[in-house]
Amino acid sequence: MTFGNLLTVVFFGYILYYAGMISYDQFFKKDELPLEAAVEEEEIDISSEAAEFHPKDIVKDKKKELTKEEESEQEVMSGGIEIEELIPKVDELAEKGKDCPFGKLLADWNEVPEAA
Repeated sequence: MTFGNLLTVVFFGYILYYAGMISYDQFFKKDELPLEAAVEEEEIDISSEAAEFHPKDIVKDKKKELTKEEESEQEVMSGGIEIEELIPKVDELAEKGKDCPFGKLLADWNEVPEAA
């Protein structure tokens, strides 16, 4: 018996089981179900207490903590070229083309195959 056949048998078994349980509850077990709850509810009158109620403001002392922002005065170097250094190199690339060092670097990058 394959897994698909077993799964189909179990699925239809569940359907028949739940259909049987529903029909049993609807038709055969009708007399056993209580129509109303056995415990009677008791009404409580709180109108006198509600009339005496006065709201009170609750004031909490808030301790305000001063947040201190940490500032780094030293720049983090990532190994890249700063803008001030990049602009002259781009200008040199525009004038000389691939003959400048920046142009040779770009040509080398274009030759490297992309990682798959």
